[in-house]
Amino acid sequence: MSTVISQDGTVVDYDRYGDGPAVVFVGGATQHRAIDHNTGQVARLLAAEGFTAVDYDRRGRGRSGDTAPWALEREVEDLAALVKAVGGTATLYSSSSGATVALAAAEAGIGVTALALYEPPLFAGADHTEHLAALRALLAKGENDEAMRYNLTSVIGVPAEVVDGMAQSPGWAEMVSVAPTLVYDLTGVHEINVDPDWAGRWSSVTVPTVVYSGDQTFPGLPEAADAVAAALPNATRRVLPGQGHGPAPEAITPALLEFLR
Repeated sequence: MSTVISQDGTVVDYDRYGDGPAVVFVGGATQHRAIDHNTGQVARLLAAEGFTAVDYDRRGRGRSGDTAPWALEREVEDLAALVKAVGGTATLYSSSSGATVALAAAEAGIGVTALALYEPPLFAGADHTEHLAALRALLAKGENDEAMRYNLTSVIGVPAEVVDGMAQSPGWAEMVSVAPTLVYDLTGVHEINVDPDWAGRWSSVTVPTVVYSGDQTFPGLPEAADAVAAALPNATRRVLPGQGHGPAPEAITPALLEFLR
């Protein structure tokens, strides 16, 4: 494990695997190394194929620090520090709402050479004002467990009985510990969705891009992936058979290698 110091002094903790062209993994809501073992597995598989793979905890999660106030620009600065640490250029692979950070980083010119976006949950016109208010109210009262349940059921649409099952898993407490960062991800998604120039906002992002979705995922996400790919000047689409919102390492790794090579 290694660390970098972001521009605002936040410590960003990461694992680095392999040696070669760099790929940095940008997690979605709640994802971090303590509960997300698939990303580390994909990173090791890429390292075995001649790449440098970086799996890091986004700010406010796991071993990384956090500095108020949060802003998407701070997360881009975190990525800038990571990219610099691995040689100054990198492909970014994002999961779900991690696309908000990856796309902003590509716009910022911090050495992003390509983008691989898995199921960005971006829907033009979708307003999350009420969801954000509800999450902030729960978090202000210290009700992190309820905030996590609210995000899963009301924002994402996971059935309550499925969430009850998740709450019995060994990783639930670790997942709940990062509940305050739900506001970070949802704010980023909301600000994109309500942009009146949604289709044109990424016109300057000309790096090669692939947008993935699974054919067993939540309703609407394949269409969201279609729309994001259409809005990017240099993007292709890939559908992974048998995959849901979190692809298996054995499914996403060969698809990534095909893109990276």
